[in-house]
Amino acid sequence: MSDNNENVIEFLRGQQTATVCFSQQRFVNRIIELAKNYPQVCVIKDINNDGSIVAHIPVEWVKIRPPRQMTEGQRIELVERLERVRPHHKVSNDPNSHENTSDDKIID
Repeated sequence: MSDNNENVIEFLRGQQTATVCFSQQRFVNRIIELAKNYPQVCVIKDINNDGSIVAHIPVEWVKIRPPRQMTEGQRIELVERLERVRPHHKVSNDPNSHENTSDDKIID
């Protein structure tokens, strides 16, 4: 991938379709997946040599959403709820932990 770091969402008021261009891989992958699941409304126009993608998507898919803010009490409540729903998985108390803490064993 090149040094292209540009991610663009463009549409005009009143239009139904937005043109998006993403170089960030997580968005490229998301657009590819959406195009597979919604080929009538998510149309890939080009995948560039640098790995970036240009596509048309419905304007109603464009959202600006701040990150979820939780108090420590809300976070604890969420962890407890998840533990009840998924009792066979351990939920880390570290919100930055992304390690696999499942009790499931991998058998060769």
